[in-house]
Amino acid sequence: MGKRYLSPINTKSMVQIVIDRISGAIIDGELRPGDKIPTEPELSAMFNVGRNTVREAIRILVAYGVLEIRRAEGTFVCDGFSPQIINPAIYQIILQKENSYDELIDLRKIIENGVMQLLMEKKVSQETWDKIGRKCDLLVRELEKETPDIARVADADIDFHEEIAKATNNSLVLVVHDVIVQLTRESRYHTIERVIAKGDKQYLIYTHKNLVEKLQGEDINALYAAINDSYFYWKDIYR
Repeated sequence: MGKRYLSPINTKSMVQIVIDRISGAIIDGELRPGDKIPTEPELSAMFNVGRNTVREAIRILVAYGVLEIRRAEGTFVCDGFSPQIINPAIYQIILQKENSYDELIDLRKIIENGVMQLLMEKKVSQETWDKIGRKCDLLVRELEKETPDIARVADADIDFHEEIAKATNNSLVLVVHDVIVQLTRESRYHTIERVIAKGDKQYLIYTHKNLVEKLQGEDINALYAAINDSYFYWKDIYR
């Protein structure tokens, strides 16, 4: 076929090498979304590896959402982005986060700073701001109850941040936002639990209203400060 990614593998027969060759071909454009890849026997011969190695590599790439198997047709490069691609990274972070608290805090800051900066730079309709405002109001109403339900408050908090991510109109932003939610859901719950136990509900009310206000402004440093203020209790959960 004359494709560079199909040249024989001269080193040890390793599943990861096959994965890297196929994924590299996709990145380089040798394989494009919707393309059919060679059959298992063909890949085995081209890479000079065993069929079991090729079969395992394909199985992993299918699980990642990079390839898809169509019965009676063959194996194809997926046409669109799949959130499954992010899952291995999630699992890796989950497995190591016992020793990576500061890194997780930094990761959330980087992602949320970027999401909110992107939203600040976009021309956002009043309808979109109204949606974000309504999510904030729902959160505030949950917090203002005499005995707030921590789970409902946590869900309202996540819904608020998700609405902000949606407002970017960027599907990849939504996927990454979902990753952050998965990694921080439990810690957000415990943060809200701690804040309410301390009788500091006004902190949560203020920080969320302040985020909405700063998002609609033009001072990026004020926005970053508002985001950082909203982490005051949350980041200590990891200490």
